[in-house]
Amino acid sequence: MNTIDVIRIIRGLIKDTLRTDGQKAYEYAGDNKFTLPESFVDSSSIKVYQNGSLLSTDDWSYSSTTNRVTIEFVTSGKVLTNGDIITITFSYYGKYSENEIKDYLEASLSFFVQYRYSKVFFLDSNDNIKTEDGINPTTSELQFIAIIAAITIDPDNITIKTKEFTINGTTEKSKDELIRDAFNNFRKNFGILNFVEYDQNN
Repeated sequence: MNTIDVIRIIRGLIKDTLRTDGQKAYEYAGDNKFTLPESFVDSSSIKVYQNGSLLSTDDWSYSSTTNRVTIEFVTSGKVLTNGDIITITFSYYGKYSENEIKDYLEASLSFFVQYRYSKVFFLDSNDNIKTEDGINPTTSELQFIAIIAAITIDPDNITIKTKEFTINGTTEKSKDELIRDAFNNFRKNFGILNFVEYDQNN
């Protein structure tokens, strides 16, 4: 399991799974830039058609900054003509961008320090979750990190039910209370999760 898998779990928990029904048709009238109607697009899913014919990926580019597809024919020798119908299909997320999810994920790692977990997690330069001692997180740890991140993002709408514990965001508990419950439940039910014992005299 890697960070991509953790983000996929987070999206599932906050009900922000990938939608595959994105489609928009445009009539070309001189501007070769086409703005997509959804903000959080999966760029790898984009397909561009000119009058029903699929264009090569060499003939267009996508900017996540402007959320636009720009058609510039490089290899095919085709041209855009007024009245051409440009159809763009794509998959997208409805709530959060990839960068937003990563920011929440990184912020959630601080709770493991707050609750005195025995490992200190961080995101490296490649956005992989690592520990300070160089030992990769276990699958259980990554799943738990996903749960904490999901609570951090959308505590009012998250519901997690396993045979060991239940977290219900529809209750009147605050985000901090839900996170505390999650750590307490893992502390009780998962012997593989190690916490540093707190010495009240220090």
